[in-house]
Formats: sequence, structure tokens, C-alpha cells
Amino acid sequence: MTPSLPLDIVMIGPFPTDERRIEGGVQASVHGLVRHLATSDAVGRLEVVSTPRHVGGPNVAASMGGVPVLHVSAPLWVRMSSILRVPMILRRIGRVDGRVVHLHGSGPFEMLVLAGCRLRRVPIVWTMHGITEKETLEAWRREPSLAARLRHLMFKACERLQLRMAPILIVDTAYVAREIEGRAHAIPSALPQGIDVDEFAGARDAVREGNLVVSIGVIHPRKGHDRTIAAFADVVRKVPDARLEVIGSLSDAGHLEELREVIRRHGLEDRVTIRTDLDRAKLLEALGRARVYALHSEEESQGIALCEAMAAGVPIVATSVGGIPDVIGTSGAGTLVDFGDVDGFARAIVDLLGDETAWSSARAAALSRARDFDWSNIVRGVVERYRLALDGRDNRRRTQYPDVRPARSADRQTE
Repeated sequence: MTPSLPLDIVMIGPFPTDERRIEGGVQASVHGLVRHLATSDAVGRLEVVSTPRHVGGPNVAASMGGVPVLHVSAPLWVRMSSILRVPMILRRIGRVDGRVVHLHGSGPFEMLVLAGCRLRRVPIVWTMHGITEKETLEAWRREPSLAARLRHLMFKACERLQLRMAPILIVDTAYVAREIEGRAHAIPSALPQGIDVDEFAGARDAVREGNLVVSIGVIHPRKGHDRTIAAFADVVRKVPDARLEVIGSLSDAGHLEELREVIRRHGLEDRVTIRTDLDRAKLLEALGRARVYALHSEEESQGIALCEAMAAGVPIVATSVGGIPDVIGTSGAGTLVDFGDVDGFARAIVDLLGDETAWSSARAAALSRARDFDWSNIVRGVVERYRLALDGRDNRRRTQYPDVRPARSADRQTE
């Protein structure tokens, strides 16, 4: 095994241009991991290559807390042209003793970066972040079109190639590990996406007035905000002062209009508010006012917003899909219902709003469970994977992947 010298890490993944405004769970995960690695004794040099989110314009060099960040743009008129940036990125990475690349996400750009690193024998760790094949298939089924079908086939091919190439593979829940069983070269290490529990101190200590429910998740059909709103029509009949705030970065403008139509159809204009692209301070303020976090998602590999809500002391009502049961488990932090069970979803919200004892018990359980997802407990497991990659070994010595429960045991999960 390589001696425990400080590591040189190149992080490649979605990264915010403004720390006050985080767009989505993957960006939050990469940002949080970078912040904690930057203060780790295990890391010497750390730099970030932010994967393209915008089309046109030059690459932009920046810095976050002393960490150099290169925001890469797609050079032509479509984001797919980001693949033209791969040779430049590979030259930037180079082959340096002690350097490890940590790649996040799936797609043509990520697949080519992974392939390039493998060909150049650059040690690399890949974090999968959800099952893109499944998500794009569901998107195609929701709105069948040739473009959606081609997008699904492209991402399916890229993700499967990445699974075959990656020597060290990190997934965020045991659910993802089960879903990809038999497809991956490496046995996946289930290390959750983390949060900074201390960041939520103000939100969890705030005085909560009224019966506010928040649903935090990108404005996209997969998040099921339409069903959350439909359930809320029943909630307000039983809890007349209840209010709902749907909060998320705007991913699908057409779906935003659909959600507004759902609100009008149920006569909830004075009870439901949609707030898009909030900065971090306003998001934390909303969690500080909330009594319940509700998400009727169709698919989640983990759902980092669930962990953030628990860290703020907000009990959960969510669907029992994907990795959500791995996150909530038997902790008592909330209630899970079947996807599509709008009536059961409404009852679960009403039960928490109307029973102070049940709410207090779920709040205490949420606060306890949130600590399992603190980055300080997860970073050690990530660094172990870096050292495995640097040692030139893949992650195939285990016969079973871990059933992720407390993330604070991440440093004990097998190599």
C-alpha cells in the first residue's frame, strides 16, 4: 500500500460559480466534499474542474477558499460539445506521482474523461450519483419522443461503459449497489453524499410558527411536486392553516407552468408557493420555519435534501423509492409511503402536523440520523478509496457491498 503521504486530488464534477447558490444535489455533494478535503491533513494539493453547465464563452478560472477552480464551458451551441474539452482536461491532469482524479456523474463527457485517465494510467475514482439509465428511461416514458429515446440510449451506453471501466466505484446507497449488480467491474463502495451538520444550527434552533410544509427538490417531473401539491389539497381541509412551499432550482420551465396549473386546479393559490433558485441563506431560513419536509419523488438514489432537512430538525414524509429507505431506514425520522399514494401521503403530513408528541419524536430522530451523514464521518472513507486508486488496485476484494446505515462507519467499510 502507498505510504500515507498527502494526496494531490483533481475533482471533476458540477461545482457552483457562487457558493451562496447551490444547484441540485450533485453540485451540493461535490461542493461539500471539496470544502472538507481542503482542510484534511490527508490532502496536499486540491483543484476542481467544474463540468460544463453552460454553452458558449471561454473557460473561467476562479478560486474557492484557496482551492483553484476551472469552470469549463461547452464551446459550441450544444452542451454535447463539452466533449471537445476533454483533451485539454486530460493535459491539465497530466501524470503526476501522488495525483488522483475523482470524477462525478455519468454521460459522454464523463465517460471520455474516465477512458482517457484509464488509457494514461492516471489513478481515478468514480462517484456514480444516481442511475442515469433509469432516470432517462423514466423521462422518455413520461414524454415519449425521438429525442428523449436517443438521450436515454446515449446515457445508458455511457453509464454502462463507465461501470465496466471504473477501477474504484463509489455509490451513495446500497440501493444503487443492488441496482447495478453484475454490471460493474468494481464492487461498489456505498458512501453517502454528505452534509455539513453545523451549517444547519440556526435552522434547527429557529422558532417554528404555524404549519409550514416544505418540499425541496429541483423543479423537474421526477421530484413529484405535482403529487405533493395534490396531496396538500387534502391536508388543508384537515389543517386549515397549513401552507406549502415548493423550493428548487429551475430545471424544467415547462414543468413549472404545469405545477402552477395544479395549484390553480386545486384552488391552492393562497396556500402553496413555488420558490425557484433560492440562495443558500433563504433555503436555510425556509428550513428553519418548516415543521415537515415532504417529497413525493419518483426516483432518488439518496436525496441529499432529506439529509439537510433532518439536520434542520424537520421530520420527513417521503416516498419509499430508490435509496430513500436507506436514508430514513428505521430511524423514526419520518414516514414513507408508496409512490403514487397521494391519500396516504396527505395522511402522513396531517399526522405529523396534528400530533405534537409524534412530531417531537420524529424531530429528535431526524436530528440523530442527520449526524450519520456529516461529511466529517464520510471523508475518511473517500480518502481510503483515493489511496486504493493510487496503489493501483481496484475495489474487487469484497464479496458483498455494505448495507449503508450509519455513515459514520464509512471508514470501516471494506476496501
